[in-house]
Amino acid sequence: MKLTDVKTYKLEFFFFSILVILSYAALSGNGPGTGTDSMNNYFWVPSAVMQSIAAVYAVFIAIFALSLQRNQDSIHSIANRLKPPLKIVSYTAAGSIYLNGLVLIIFSLYSPSEVKIKLMLFTSLLSLVASLVAIVYLSLEMLSEVSGLKTSSEKFAHLSNLLRELEGWGSSGQMELSAGDTEFCIQALEDEKPEVRLVAAQLLGRLGDEQVADALLRKLADKNSRVREAAVEALGRVGGEKTVDVLVEKLEAKDPKFRLHTVRALARLGDERAVEPLVRRLDDKVLEVRIAAVEALGDLKSRNAVDDLLKKLDDIQIGGTPAELQKYVLIALGKIGDKKALDVILPRLNDPSPEIRKHAAEALGNLGDERAVPYLVKKLADLSPEVRNASVYALGKSGDKRAVEPLIGMLEETDPELRITAVYALGNLRAPQVVSPLIKMLDDDNPWVRKGAAYSLGKSGDKRAIEALLTKLNDMDPEVRRVAAGALGIIKDGSDFR
Repeated sequence: MKLTDVKTYKLEFFFFSILVILSYAALSGNGPGTGTDSMNNYFWVPSAVMQSIAAVYAVFIAIFALSLQRNQDSIHSIANRLKPPLKIVSYTAAGSIYLNGLVLIIFSLYSPSEVKIKLMLFTSLLSLVASLVAIVYLSLEMLSEVSGLKTSSEKFAHLSNLLRELEGWGSSGQMELSAGDTEFCIQALEDEKPEVRLVAAQLLGRLGDEQVADALLRKLADKNSRVREAAVEALGRVGGEKTVDVLVEKLEAKDPKFRLHTVRALARLGDERAVEPLVRRLDDKVLEVRIAAVEALGDLKSRNAVDDLLKKLDDIQIGGTPAELQKYVLIALGKIGDKKALDVILPRLNDPSPEIRKHAAEALGNLGDERAVPYLVKKLADLSPEVRNASVYALGKSGDKRAVEPLIGMLEETDPELRITAVYALGNLRAPQVVSPLIKMLDDDNPWVRKGAAYSLGKSGDKRAIEALLTKLNDMDPEVRRVAAGALGIIKDGSDFR
């Protein structure tokens, strides 16, 4: 429980009672007469205590005034919040000064016993300790409440709560931090505890505000590796005028994990200036960094990287597991979509690894080159269902009418995943001869196949599908009913799905 939670009338009664008891104890049992010369040796103790308390109390009042000044917009509510600590400190200081003044009077007018003298001196020093504890504790508490000064544990708890709230909103972007919270995060980057700096960097990254880039750039030299990595990741979200140039320099860092995070940050920023430095990372000593560089180049979709990626596809001297890196090179080439990659990708359709064949088929689909269609049709008979599925998907993306009959044949596959991909692929082709096969698929045992068939029939816009789609309005699966209704809307009046 905080001291400020104590009811003020209880505090007043408590302090008054203590003063009465101590006053009675100090005044009773003293000998008559004025103080002796030996008593003069003790005067300095209560006198020094009184002066110390007065000086420290003056510091507290200055902090109180500063707290009010920082919150002028709501001074009434802030003042009400500061009354309890002010009362506690004032009572403690006043009571201590009173007791020490009483001791001085006794020393001046009476001749107490030696035991009582020692007891009063001890009480004097104890009052000083009590005043200092109250003033220091409540000053820090007041600054924490009003000016945002928190302990590391309090900062960590506060920042973690903010981060959870932001993550709870997901990517909706509906929640923003106040200017005060943003400034608090920036200040927390300098906290002595690495966990506080870490969560502050993560939170600033979630905000995506370029104004915090300079503060995050300074954390790239943090002594804690996790904080450095969090700062790099945050900069990938935030951006900023100097960010790309600085991150490019950090690609040469000795720590491979730090290089990995830097590569991913540059990929997120999407700046063409990062292409050449990322190409150099294709020869990094660490396989994971090379893979990240390939992924980054694919995300950047720069045609300037195609030649270097093609060389990597043919490089059999790659350390680690070549197939692992080739897979990501194929994905990156597909994202970039440069058709000059066709001749290098086509042979990968016959690679011994099913995974390589699958990604080669997907890459060809993304290239959109009609020359790949006959090769992809052959892959519909591949031994691997994943390769067949990728080939179906690629043929659907091609939009080439030569793929219609082979894809209709895929509707007879026993694997439901293949049938699902096939119905969507046929919808992309929009050929009149696909309507009847798709109508038949509305009665498939798998609800995902029925849903895909209804969707593709809607895209076809063919009125022959209306009667069959009407029957699907009573389908046992709610998603099939919803998509069937949307397809009917498209066919009838050109409306879109909702």
